[in-house]
Amino acid sequence: MYEVDFLPVGDGEKSGDAIALRFTNPETGLPAVGIVDSGFRDDGEALVEHVKREYGTSSVDFVLSTHPDLDHIGGMGVVLRGLDVANLLIHRPGQHGYAGNSGDTPAEELVALAEEQGTTVVEPFQGVGGVGGAVLIAGPTQAYYEEMLAAQEVTTKSASATASQGFFGRAGTAVLAEARAVLDAFPGEIFFGDAGGTNPRNNSAAILSLLIDGEHILLPSDAGVPAITQALDFLDSQGRTASVPRLLALPHHGSRHNIDRETINRILGDPTSGWRGTVVASVSSESPKYPSPRVANAAGRRGYPVYTTAGSKFWSHSSDAPARPHYSTATPLPPLVEDDHDD
Repeated sequence: MYEVDFLPVGDGEKSGDAIALRFTNPETGLPAVGIVDSGFRDDGEALVEHVKREYGTSSVDFVLSTHPDLDHIGGMGVVLRGLDVANLLIHRPGQHGYAGNSGDTPAEELVALAEEQGTTVVEPFQGVGGVGGAVLIAGPTQAYYEEMLAAQEVTTKSASATASQGFFGRAGTAVLAEARAVLDAFPGEIFFGDAGGTNPRNNSAAILSLLIDGEHILLPSDAGVPAITQALDFLDSQGRTASVPRLLALPHHGSRHNIDRETINRILGDPTSGWRGTVVASVSSESPKYPSPRVANAAGRRGYPVYTTAGSKFWSHSSDAPARPHYSTATPLPPLVEDDHDD
């Protein structure tokens, strides 16, 4: 049994990433609860309420902070104060010689809070895992994480991020909104790259693999192609990619800067006419920017309907999960018009 709840509340055109998990521990057969990121402060409050209401507990086996961007870490203090957390997984830049990194102060404040409450603190490097083998950190390695910390000293924004901000201002948003025109069928697929890639902070993000009852769930946070490739190599070596995943969260809201056609093929397989699983993109209802139509269509061609949170909760679950009569059926994105400049 598993339940994966995407709970972004969002902040205007921004969308926080906050995921709650409940699944069966393969060793004990008992329910386990986890949280991946906490979004903004409002998302953290929503997470605490959700775990208590939907899962009927205030005990959490682990909380994973993938990286210190505000839309991922802003509600973490609320989560640690509001729930009984056994393990906090968080990177600590100062422990690797980068105390001046902007992520160090919030990390150390959260570590201090966690330790006051008796929570065990672990850095989420490749190979860290638990809960009967269901939970495994696929990346980054410590060496790659430190490489990304060094890269952050040189630049705080990738060239691709700068270019996208320059092109997609207010006028760009209007262009993207028009590009959301829908089609009756997916257009033919062409090769596409990652449009220059993402920044070192995103590539330092922890990537989580869940394996429950033989079904694989992949949560790559905001990682880009180089980081995801390393993680997939590791998961291959661990036998966790023998079949395509049942659930994939698109990295960084489905941005083209975080994934390319080769990586999508590697994760989801070749195009198919049958259903294979579900893809989710955490996005704000007020921003037409994400997910990239090219990325969303690529997932759809491979048997993965794409659902967006758009400011509301999204629940992906196994057939034996407890019913939630107050939830309604979600509608996936239709095939979208692709544009050479979509982000």
